[in-house]
Amino acid sequence: MDIYLTEQAHRRGLARAIYEQIREAIVEGRIRPGDRLPPSREMAKQLAVSRYTVTTAYGFLVAEGFLEGASGAGTRVAAQPESAVPGGRVRRGAMPRHRLAGLSPMVTEETPSLHLGVGAPDTALFPLLDWRRQMARALRSLDAAGASYGDAAGDAVLRAEIATWIHRSRGVRATPEEVVITAGAQQAFDLIIGALTQPGDIVAVEDPGYVPFRKLAEVRCARVAPIPVDDSGLVVEALPSRAKLVYVTPSHQFPLGPVLSLVRRRQLLDWARTTGSVIIEDDYDSEFRFSDRPLEPLQRLDTGGRVIYVGSFSKTLAPSLRAGFLVAPRELVSSLAGLRQLVDWHSPALLQRTLAGFLSEGMMDRHLRRARKEYRARHQFIVDWFRGPGRRLGRLISVDAGLHVAVALQPGLDEARLIERARAAGLTLEGLSKYSIDTGRRGLALGYGGTNRQGLEKAFQLLSKLIPAR
Repeated sequence: MDIYLTEQAHRRGLARAIYEQIREAIVEGRIRPGDRLPPSREMAKQLAVSRYTVTTAYGFLVAEGFLEGASGAGTRVAAQPESAVPGGRVRRGAMPRHRLAGLSPMVTEETPSLHLGVGAPDTALFPLLDWRRQMARALRSLDAAGASYGDAAGDAVLRAEIATWIHRSRGVRATPEEVVITAGAQQAFDLIIGALTQPGDIVAVEDPGYVPFRKLAEVRCARVAPIPVDDSGLVVEALPSRAKLVYVTPSHQFPLGPVLSLVRRRQLLDWARTTGSVIIEDDYDSEFRFSDRPLEPLQRLDTGGRVIYVGSFSKTLAPSLRAGFLVAPRELVSSLAGLRQLVDWHSPALLQRTLAGFLSEGMMDRHLRRARKEYRARHQFIVDWFRGPGRRLGRLISVDAGLHVAVALQPGLDEARLIERARAAGLTLEGLSKYSIDTGRRGLALGYGGTNRQGLEKAFQLLSKLIPAR
C-alpha cells in the first residue's frame, strides 16, 4: 500500500491525509480484512512524519471500525461485520460502528494499597462539617424559583463570589458577567473548543502535557500540534501561526512543573495578538505553591482579550463536586453559556449556593491554609528523600509547587521496567512518557496529594528497595 503526502496533504493535516488514504484502500478492497498494516514506527519512518501522526491516523480508523489492534498482533484491517442474522432479526449488539467507537471512560484502575498517582487530592482533608453546614443553609434559602431552571452561565451570587475570590487570591480581573460556572475544568475546555473551533482547526498543546485536554481536542476533530516545553515553560517560538487555540499551564506546567517565565508570557500574548489565536490558561495547581509567590496570570497581563482563564475546585475541595469555572471576554460568554445549556443546562442550584456561601464566609481560605500546611509537609518529605536514598533514582525537575513532583531518572534506569516492578510489589507509579507526544520524555511523576504521610513513608520505603544499587 502506497501513501503519498502531497503539499495539499501538508496543508490539510498529515494525520488526516494518512487516514483518508488507508480508508480509501480498505473501501476499494486494495487491502483486505485481516491484512496487517506496518507498525506505526515503521510507517512514520517511511513517510518522514512523527510517530504520533501515524498513531493518530490509525486511532481514527480503529474508532470507525476499519482497523483493529490486539496486543502483540499489530494493527490489522477489521473483518466486515454482519449486519443481521437469518430471518431478518437484528442481532443484539449490532449497532453501527461510529467515530467514537474506540473511546471509553478513563476510569482509574483498581490500585494497590500504596500509590503515588498524579492528580488526586487528599479527600480526608475535605472540610465536611463546614460543607454540611453551608449546604443546610443553602437548602433553606432555596425557594420555588430556585428549584426551576436557572441561568446557563451560573448562579449570579456564585459568579460574583468567584470573581472576588480569584481577584483576591490570583489577581484575575473579572466581572461576575465574565464568569461561567462549569462542571469542572474539563467541561470548560469542551465549551471553549466547541465554541471556537471547526473540525480540522489546529489546537496547540504542551508536550508533555495534560492528556485529557489533548484527547478532547482530538475527539472534537481538531488537529493537535504538540509544542515542546523547557525550563521556562512552553516554547513560544514553536507555535504554528495558524493555531486557533493554545492550551497552557503557566503557573505550574503539567507534568514537569516549570513556571512560564515573564518573558515567555509576554511573547505568548504578542503571538496571540498577532495571529488572532486564543489562549486557554489552565491555572493548574496555583493554589499549592511552597516557595515564591506565583507570577501574575496571563489573563491579568492580557490587554487584547486573547485569554480565557479556567479554574476548578477539584484539587482545592474534591473532584466529585464537579465544580469549575471559566473567565472569558464578555462577547464570548453568551456563546459559551448557550453551548453549556445545550449540554446540561446548568450546574445544580444547591451546589452553586453552597459553594457561594463557602467562599463568602471565608471557609475556603481557612481550608486552603490547612491543606497547604499538610501538603507542604509531604512535599518536604519527598525533597528530603531525594537528598538521601532518592539520589539513586534521579533528580527532581521542579520542586516548588503542586501535588506531585517530576523526576528525571538516573542513566540506565528504565521507566517502564521500574513501573512494572513497583506494581508487582504493590506500588503504583506513573511515568512521564504517558504524557508525551513527540518529546519521548522519560521519568516519573510522583503524586503525594492522595496519600497521607504514613502511606507516603511506606511508599517511599518500598521505592527505595526497588532502586538498583549503584
